[in-house]
Amino acid sequence: MKNENEVLMIGPEAQGGISSVIGLYKDYGLNVINLASYKKNNIFFQMIFYPFFIFQYIITLLTNKNIKLVHIHNASRGSFLRKIFVFNIAKIFRKKVIIHIHGAEFDLFYNKSPDLIKKLITNTLNQADLIIVLSQEWKSKITDICSNKNIKILYNPTIIKDIQHIKSDYVNFLFMGRLGKRKGTYDIIEAAKYIKNPNVIINLYGDGDIEEFQNLINDNNLQDKVKIRGWISGDKKEEVYGDSDILLLPSYNEGLPMSILEAMAHGLSIISTPVGGIPEAVEDGTNGFLIQPGDYKALAEKIDLLASDTSLREKMGSESYNIAKEKFDIKIIIKELQEIYDELLK
Repeated sequence: MKNENEVLMIGPEAQGGISSVIGLYKDYGLNVINLASYKKNNIFFQMIFYPFFIFQYIITLLTNKNIKLVHIHNASRGSFLRKIFVFNIAKIFRKKVIIHIHGAEFDLFYNKSPDLIKKLITNTLNQADLIIVLSQEWKSKITDICSNKNIKILYNPTIIKDIQHIKSDYVNFLFMGRLGKRKGTYDIIEAAKYIKNPNVIINLYGDGDIEEFQNLINDNNLQDKVKIRGWISGDKKEEVYGDSDILLLPSYNEGLPMSILEAMAHGLSIISTPVGGIPEAVEDGTNGFLIQPGDYKALAEKIDLLASDTSLREKMGSESYNIAKEKFDIKIIIKELQEIYDELLK
């Protein structure tokens, strides 16, 4: 890309997948201007931050005449509705706009919206110069919502690591994300009741209703098998991946979860579900297993299988690493994104 001032990227600075993706773009030298549309803080701060962001956004477009393209990252519900205003401002300034959809439940958000909101969503998507989605399944879902034909798949990126797993007397299963129904955390607790292998430890890392899940664990006498560890990031997260053997993510809805890509880049085998972009990362029987959402007995069976078969989980972990290197390496994804920019900026 010839001019680093030609693209303005907008998205949140907070915990979660979108922020992780934007952070990786920054760290690996994507030449864009970044503007935070949201920052995690107390409710009062969040109320005043959005108007401040809009003001800053308009000033940026007024003062930087080189900007030709606005790249908007959004989830669904309030995130998308707020970004419609951002989208329209860009169009008033006659900028090209990319809408980058990350929302794991964007189709549910659309289908449950009133007709007026549905029309607003569709019209916005139709006016976008490009829509970026995370997988083939999401391309099909967005095609059902709008008539815009300029839709491209761009996978979320990850950093490929040197694999260094620490040996343990236990088989360490890892969950990384927000504890709740959508990510299948209740199913992990339920599956734990049926696990036969005594050497299994399931570590739950993330935020959400931690107290509720701790009570569930205590009520079912699962304290020795399931541990809640809290939210982590940075070096601590790297350490945890190195200590782990298998990632669990029995989600009901997903975009393309960063935890799966990170786990694959660290050589972990995966147990997940065939939703969103997951089947484009996890090949059932190759680098992990895909079970149906809610099937906690099948989840327990796969946990027992991988816990009992060292060679199988190591083989699947090696396959994970190879797939991550071939499809999701940050260097590959940034090159693809820069080519997208160059095409739109011609």
